[in-house]
Amino acid sequence: MTVNIIINGILFGVFLSFFFGPAFFILINTSINKGFKKALFLDIGILFSDILYLCAAYLFAEKINEYIYNNIYFKYIFGGVFVILGIIYLVKKDNPSQNTQTSIDLSSQNESTKNLMGLIAKGIGINAINPGVLLIWIAACTYATEELEIKEFNLIFYFMSTILTLFIVDLIKIYFASKLKSHLNNKTQNILKNILGIGLIVFGIIMCLKGFDV
Repeated sequence: MTVNIIINGILFGVFLSFFFGPAFFILINTSINKGFKKALFLDIGILFSDILYLCAAYLFAEKINEYIYNNIYFKYIFGGVFVILGIIYLVKKDNPSQNTQTSIDLSSQNESTKNLMGLIAKGIGINAINPGVLLIWIAACTYATEELEIKEFNLIFYFMSTILTLFIVDLIKIYFASKLKSHLNNKTQNILKNILGIGLIVFGIIMCLKGFDV
């Protein structure tokens, strides 16, 4: 029985890993432009946020649903944050000469604990401002408890398998994305940033127009 639960958790983790939300594109962009290690710490923040949302979804699903839908102004706040983040990606451009001259000198600073903790915080924030992630975990808890009839400690095995699978698949994605950097010139990287920026703006606008059904 436990083996079947773990297998179901792994399959669900694979399913979730191919949700192409803002966190996915920001993670891939970070891996391409800043390397595997920085994307790894960003992903740790994203997954930590997922765990917090999962716990909240399991314990307070009904209250959270009611609160979200009764406080519609949140959709404008969160949507606006994504729009602003998208604009930042559009405006901010890489300077190739500056990158080549300072990449070696700044490598030690960029690997500092403060910098890496900042990436974890950024990962947490990306998920925290997307209520759609919370709704996904609420649906996941409902499916696991009602459809699969998984109870008590078996839920821990199920969702541990899900989170671990998400992490492993993310590692694979950011590893291969980090290998693309050497094949992309500065112009191509800026085009990818523009695509990411436009995507975030569109996502934010949709959130504002359609509420939390994203």
